[in-house]
Amino acid sequence: MEILVNMDHSRRLCPLTDHFHLKFVVLVLFYLVWPAADAVKTPPPNNVVISQSKLNWNSTESDVTFTVESRKFESDWMPIETCKDTRFTSCDLSLDDSCIQYRVTAWRNRTKSEPVEACSRDGHPCAPNFTLTAAPESLTVILKRSHSLHKETADTLKHSIRFWKKGEQPKEHSVTLSSQPINGLEVGETYCVTVQFVFRYKEYGPASCMQCETIPSSSGSKQTQIIVICIVLSGIVLLVVYAYVHLFKFKKIKEILQPPYTMPPMLIEQLAGHNYLPVAMIPTEEHLNDVSVFSPFETRGVGPSLPAETKNCTELICKSSSFMEEHS
Repeated sequence: MEILVNMDHSRRLCPLTDHFHLKFVVLVLFYLVWPAADAVKTPPPNNVVISQSKLNWNSTESDVTFTVESRKFESDWMPIETCKDTRFTSCDLSLDDSCIQYRVTAWRNRTKSEPVEACSRDGHPCAPNFTLTAAPESLTVILKRSHSLHKETADTLKHSIRFWKKGEQPKEHSVTLSSQPINGLEVGETYCVTVQFVFRYKEYGPASCMQCETIPSSSGSKQTQIIVICIVLSGIVLLVVYAYVHLFKFKKIKEILQPPYTMPPMLIEQLAGHNYLPVAMIPTEEHLNDVSVFSPFETRGVGPSLPAETKNCTELICKSSSFMEEHS
């Protein structure tokens, strides 16, 4: 009886005690239930990729539905009615414009996952193209400016480069117009990069899907540089030798490679004592045709007569023919 009186007396002295106990119980339940609710959180979809006019993704869960949302430049996310609360892992985008961002959210028991934005891997017209080049302690992001939006936006359309070590969260590196190096990276670690267009300091169109490279050691790089230098020097030496031979020694080389030839003694005897230039002999198997000379002039009652020049010419031809027949 005294205890009850004491409790009643304490309540009258401190009327907030009951409220304190109630709040304490709620707080304890909150800290006990919240980790359990977080443990059954819906896993997000993965590999959300825009391929031509279709959006595809994967999921490790079978009892979930998906909702696809889209967002135009400088607007809010809106669900696509044809791809809302669907169990399929694809969505048709043929009726939408090209420069639109997409994201996919998974739902299970009224619990949604973190939304995952789609990326482009096959040259989307509103996604930048880039390549990665790995070097010791650095990566170079090589941007290609020959995209379809360059004529419309010129230099107002920039590139937002994000990179991260594999297993960590992405972080923004720079917003730029040209290719950029990323320095101070750890050798042997794998780094990933994504690039997205930025127009008026806001994201424009889908991002390009990530590309990853492992940072090589300096020894491998030096060996590669030595091989490249040797190949280049060898090419230069071969080019110089070829140019020298072709320009200065080509004629002499032909003379050296030309087979030796001798003149027949008969021809040398005939040309002895005359200042004739050496000429090639007529092959012995070649036959000469007889030459006949006719005069169109004729006197009545008298046979045809030849001019003195023609007679001398005929005698010279006959002598030459008999000389060749004797020595053939």
